[in-house]
Amino acid sequence: MAENKQYQTMEKIRQYAQDSRRLREQEMDVDSADKGALEARLDHTIRELQERLKTQQAHLEKLRATTTNPAPTTPSSDPKERLLQLHTIKTAYQTMTPQKPVLPTPGSLLPTLLATRTIQQTISDTKKAIEASSFQLETTSLQLTHSETQLSDSRLLNASLEARTARLNVETRDRGSQSDSAKAKDLVRQKQKRKGMFEKEIGLLRERIDEFVESHLAAMLAAEELGGPVVGELQDVDEDMLTAGFSAQGKPKTGKGSSSSKGEDKRQRRIDDIWGTSGEERSEKDAAAEEVRGLLEELLMEGGYVDLERDSAAARFLVRAKVAVFNPKDARKIRLIDFGREMDE
Repeated sequence: MAENKQYQTMEKIRQYAQDSRRLREQEMDVDSADKGALEARLDHTIRELQERLKTQQAHLEKLRATTTNPAPTTPSSDPKERLLQLHTIKTAYQTMTPQKPVLPTPGSLLPTLLATRTIQQTISDTKKAIEASSFQLETTSLQLTHSETQLSDSRLLNASLEARTARLNVETRDRGSQSDSAKAKDLVRQKQKRKGMFEKEIGLLRERIDEFVESHLAAMLAAEELGGPVVGELQDVDEDMLTAGFSAQGKPKTGKGSSSSKGEDKRQRRIDDIWGTSGEERSEKDAAAEEVRGLLEELLMEGGYVDLERDSAAARFLVRAKVAVFNPKDARKIRLIDFGREMDE
């Protein structure tokens, strides 16, 4: 009995080896170096398919010739006729199912070609899926980055609010245990601290304004006062341009102006006529800078309307920049816009 099982096992191994050898011999290599043999096999496959097509067409014509009542192409609306159609279809399937499918011959390239087409289609679909996935991944990454930024901002805001709440709770608790005089002193101390902070910020603001006036604004204001373009229309205004002046059309005049004593006296008289006398020689830029600084200082100190001595380019610029506003009833008065009141409203 054991010898019989061993013999059967050896026979199965031998049969497997033979089948494997036969399958290796029948393998089709589309990329074979022998192009002539490959083309011959392709021609053989084409002829085989054409012969099979002719055979199927002959069978179909024979079936049509022997059939007096052709099969309908659409389902019948009559339930009985519809049932008969279904029975016919069922019988046809039952008749064809047991039959072995017609397979290509062992030497045919059809399986390899079909497999190649399937692989190529799979590769194409995979590339498209990769492109779509890459775009979706990029979009998702951007959304994730945006969400992480929002989450970080929310956490920072939450931490700030919690710290503020804790500080207010401590201040409220401490204030509740203080006497009235201690509360008053604490309130005065806080107001003085805030006043010092405001004064420091105002000082920094004045420094920034002075830098802006000296670097950019003063020369453009002087050009507008001399009949040149409005502030902002001409960016690069130099001393030579201011000395030469501007034409009636607002264009810079050519030349650098007269550098003689007589020409300089005439220039100083023009400066004094526009910006007023100061007792010392100064350039158009210096005069414009002095005027706009004085106007800003007066507006900051007064808090309300300030009387203008003349219709100056500095005042017009502040209004155009929406920093100040003229009095609706008297254009000779100007005040700063109260941004805080607008926010409160």
